[in-house]
Amino acid sequence: MKKCLAAIAATGLFLAACSGASESTATTPTSASSSSSAPSTTAAVTETTTPAPDGTQLLAAAASRSVLPTVGGARDYLTDAPGWTDPVDSANIGVFVPTWDQGVVDVGNGEGDGSWVHDDLRTTALVLQKVDTQVIMITADLYMLFAFDQDEIERRLREQLPPDFADAQIIISATHNHHGPDSAFSINDEWFDQAANEMVGAAMDAITNGLLPARMTSVAGEHRFGQSDQRDPLIVDPRLNVLQVLDVETGDAIATVVQWASHPETTLGWNPPGDIAAECATKGWTGDDCSADGRYFTADYPGIVRERVQAAGGGEVLYYNGALGNQIGPGRADVWQIDDAHPIGDGVAAPDGAQPVPGAADLRDRNLARTAAIGNALADHVLELIETATEVTFDDIEYRQQSFFTRLTNIGFRVLLADGDLGWQVPTVYNCTGKPFAEDNCTEDGGESVDDPLLTPLVESQIRKGDVFKTRVTWLRFGDVGFLFMPGELPPELVIGLPADFVTDTAKYFEFPEMHATGEDYAIPGALLDLVPTSQTFTVGLGGDELGYWVPLNEYRLKCMDLEIPADTGYTCQRLFDEGLLVSADAVAGPTCRALTDEPPVAPTAAQQALASVCRYGQALGRELGEPEDHYEETNAAGWDLVDDLWTAATQLFKG
Repeated sequence: MKKCLAAIAATGLFLAACSGASESTATTPTSASSSSSAPSTTAAVTETTTPAPDGTQLLAAAASRSVLPTVGGARDYLTDAPGWTDPVDSANIGVFVPTWDQGVVDVGNGEGDGSWVHDDLRTTALVLQKVDTQVIMITADLYMLFAFDQDEIERRLREQLPPDFADAQIIISATHNHHGPDSAFSINDEWFDQAANEMVGAAMDAITNGLLPARMTSVAGEHRFGQSDQRDPLIVDPRLNVLQVLDVETGDAIATVVQWASHPETTLGWNPPGDIAAECATKGWTGDDCSADGRYFTADYPGIVRERVQAAGGGEVLYYNGALGNQIGPGRADVWQIDDAHPIGDGVAAPDGAQPVPGAADLRDRNLARTAAIGNALADHVLELIETATEVTFDDIEYRQQSFFTRLTNIGFRVLLADGDLGWQVPTVYNCTGKPFAEDNCTEDGGESVDDPLLTPLVESQIRKGDVFKTRVTWLRFGDVGFLFMPGELPPELVIGLPADFVTDTAKYFEFPEMHATGEDYAIPGALLDLVPTSQTFTVGLGGDELGYWVPLNEYRLKCMDLEIPADTGYTCQRLFDEGLLVSADAVAGPTCRALTDEPPVAPTAAQQALASVCRYGQALGRELGEPEDHYEETNAAGWDLVDDLWTAATQLFKG
C-alpha cells in the first residue's frame, strides 16, 4: 500500500565537467555545429543590471554534452543508435543496452529499467557577457529539474567558474522530455550525479573555449502542427520564438534558442511492435513485463529540432518549452505526411487525402515517424523564420528574480518528501503562519517527518512536517527581447490571456462545460504577457523549478471519498452534496478549500471538519482512486495557490 501512494505522487503529481565519459561539442567561429483569502506572496527581489557604454561588445560562447548513462565509462553505443535519419524507421526504438555503469535507470514518464537508446540526449549551455554582466543559460533533454536540484548543479558550477565569472547569473531548465532518465521520482542517484556534472561541464567548456564578439537576431511566428489541448478550456499558445547569437566576424551562428509549447511525449504509452524475446530473456522480463513500452530513451521532437538546426549551421541549440499545462501536447493533434499535395496549412486541419505517417493506422496513431513529422515540421519553420530575423540591440543585460512561497496543498508531495522520493537532493520545506507568506513568518521544518492520522495507518508512510515550498520566477532581457522563466506547467491562458469571446462563446472552448468553471466563473488574475515590457517574450515552462500543473482556483475540483472523512463527523460525500457543500457529487471546489485552510474556524462544525478533510486528501487520493472527471491536473499540482502566488510575484517583479 505504501508503494500505492508513491504511485499516486509519482504518476499523479506531475503525469508528471567532470566525467571523463562525456561527448562534448562547443561552437566556435568555424563550427556549424479571485478569492477572499489573500494568496501567499513573495520574498525579496534580486536584480542585476549593468549599463553598458555605447559600443560595448556582447560576448558569447556555447557548448553541449550528452546526459545519457554510460557503458564502460563511454557512450560508444550511440554509434549503433538509429537517431533521426531520413526516413525514420517508425518502429525502431534503438540500440539495446542491457546494463549501465550506473545500474538500473528508469524512464522519466515511462517504465522501470530503460534499456534502449534511439538518439542522444544533450545538455546545452549558452554563456553571454555584456560589460560586467554574465549569464549562463543551461537546458537539458530531461523530464524535470526541481529548484533544489538546480541549486546543487549551480553550486557545483560556481566552484569551477573563473574569478571573473563569480557573479554570473545561472538559469537552468529542462525540456520536459518524457522519454529521458527519470529526474523526478525514481532517480538513479549515480546517473543524476553524472548528468549534473555534464551540465556543469557544458558551461565550463563554453567558457574555456573562449567567448567571441557576438550579436543577436530574433524572430517570432506561430506554429500549430503537433500541438493540441486535452482539457477544457481548449486554449493553446501557438507562439514560436527564435533567437540567434552570431559571431560578429564570421556571421556564423554560435547558438540558436527556440521556444514553443507542447509536451515532448509523442510516443507516450506506445507499445513498439517487434520481437524482443531475446532482449527480455537477457533482462529476465517475463509475461506482461516483456515489453519495450516506456523503456527507451529519446529526446523526442526537441532532439530533431536540435539536430536539424545544427546541421543547417545554427550552432548549439537550446530548446525551451512554453505554457504546456492543462494539457498541451501532441495527443489530440492530427499529424500527416506533409507534401506538395498535402501541405501543412494551418497545422491543425489535415487537407483532404492526407495520409498518416508511415506505420500509423490513422492521423493520431503513435510511433517514431509521428515524432519525426512533428520535429521536422517545427525545424522547417524555425529555419524559415531565421531567414527573416532582425537585429536585437541593447545596452545592458537585465536580470531579475522574484522568490515566493506557496503552500503544498497536495499532501502527496509531502509523502514523497518524507520517503525521499521527490528529486535528487533534500529540499528545504517551511511551516508558515499568517498570510502573506514571507521570510519573517516562515520557518524551516528541519527535515522532520510526522505521522498523518489517515495516511500513516493506511499506507505506512509519514508526511513531511513542512507544507510550504519556496520557488522563483526569473526575468532575463536583451533590449526588446525577454525571457520569462516560469516554475512549472502553466496553462496558456495565464500567459497569453483569455480570448475576447471566452465569456460569450462557451461551446467554442469547452467540450464538457458541466464539469468546469465557465464564463466569468473561470477567473484568472491576468495574463503574464501583459506585465512584461518587451514586444517579444520567450515564456519558458519548467524554468527554474517544476511544481506541476497550475489550475486557477475557481477551476479546482478535489475528489470527495468517504474514507477521507472522519467517522465522528457523521458526514458522507452524499450528505455534503445534498446540503449544497460540494460543487458536484464527488468534488469540493477550490475556493471552499482555500477558505477553510487560510482561515480555519475556531470551533468548526461537523460539516466544516468533513470538508477540511476532503480538502486535505482529495488531490493525492483522487489520483489513486479516481479524480473527478476531467480534473486529472489537480492531482499533479503542488497546490491551489500556485496561480495567484505566481501572479503576485510576477507583479512585484515587474511593477515593484
